[in-house]
Amino acid sequence: MQLSITNEYDPLKIVLVHRPGEEIDRLNHENMQQFLFEDVPYLKRMQDEHDVFVSAMRARGIQVCYLEKLLSDLLDQQPDTKRKLIEQICAAEGAPALAMSLLDENLFPNNELLKVFFAGVTEAEHNEITGAPSQGSSQSSSPNFVLSPIPNAYFSRDPAVVVGQSVISCKTHNVERVRETILTRAVLEHHPDFAGHEIAYGGSSSPTEDRPFTIEGGDVIVLNEEAVLVGASQRTRAETIELLARKAFEIGHAKRFYEIPIPTERTFMHLDTVFTIVDRGLVVWYPGVMDHIQYIHHFEQAGDGKIIRKPDSRSLIQILSDEFGQEVQIVRTGGGDQHHAAREQRMDGTNTLAIAPKVACTYERNVRTIAAMEKAGIECISIAGSELVRGLGGPRCMTMPLQRRPD
Repeated sequence: MQLSITNEYDPLKIVLVHRPGEEIDRLNHENMQQFLFEDVPYLKRMQDEHDVFVSAMRARGIQVCYLEKLLSDLLDQQPDTKRKLIEQICAAEGAPALAMSLLDENLFPNNELLKVFFAGVTEAEHNEITGAPSQGSSQSSSPNFVLSPIPNAYFSRDPAVVVGQSVISCKTHNVERVRETILTRAVLEHHPDFAGHEIAYGGSSSPTEDRPFTIEGGDVIVLNEEAVLVGASQRTRAETIELLARKAFEIGHAKRFYEIPIPTERTFMHLDTVFTIVDRGLVVWYPGVMDHIQYIHHFEQAGDGKIIRKPDSRSLIQILSDEFGQEVQIVRTGGGDQHHAAREQRMDGTNTLAIAPKVACTYERNVRTIAAMEKAGIECISIAGSELVRGLGGPRCMTMPLQRRPD
């Protein structure tokens, strides 16, 4: 499988997703905010909505890869990788002793282990499986997890991102999402489908100083073959962007690197919640944030190899126009109406996924944004999202594009 992402709008050919699973049923009113959810979704309906989304992509000829299927291949075919993966997960969660029981195939055969990777395991479940004595019942309505669930895993965009022909393995802001990076990185490093490519930043063999600060894939926008735009947000640190720019220049997968600050609020957690690209020179943005960007930094490489961050004298509109080679056209969320823009931004109206030039997926509930997009000549593939949206993420959040190429 050849990885190649040189912009955000060429026809999408291969994409990675995760279908919501039993990890969603671990949520309740007591723990949902800990796990970064606004409400408790109905799993069956959530899966139905996700299946329709995947079917819409497949109907356009897109190859859809499931993270859970690729992980299953690793567990069945690569015992050394399985052992290291279990040890990494347990170490990251501060439960190294748990690795011994998870490695026992009599207790956790591979199909059950795969479920544990996503849904976690409670103390009571672990005791029942291993035959350990029960510790008694808790007064809390939330179970005591020996290994926590990862209900955000269906947001495949954040653990890793392809830039050019290389991969950025991310470091998530919230500890509740660290395992998503570990699982995705294991697949990208060890599954035979991805042999021969490079994890340029954040690979497991990289020194620890490669990843001292957080970055998530929703903040990374590939403008073209030479330029990358990264949001300094609630989830991505400016220090990481500088490190990433240095690495990008060193290996030659970018010549221009931009940093754009957005409000550090949960509602605007990533750049792609307020800004997406649907064709060359055609963008969707939330005016409540994007109309008020006051400055952008760009990075330059000094003669001694160091990276210099400098304020860019151009406006964002001028930078985008220069990078697209034409005047940028803006579609404003909610059609630009302040009330409806705020309402539909909250429902991920800006978080569109371009599957081809001027063809984009979005939630059907964002009716005014869809009307504005269609007026701009964009074909909208509208999908239901009453349950999917409860984690605060849209079609772009739910996908990790692996390959785009012109037809």
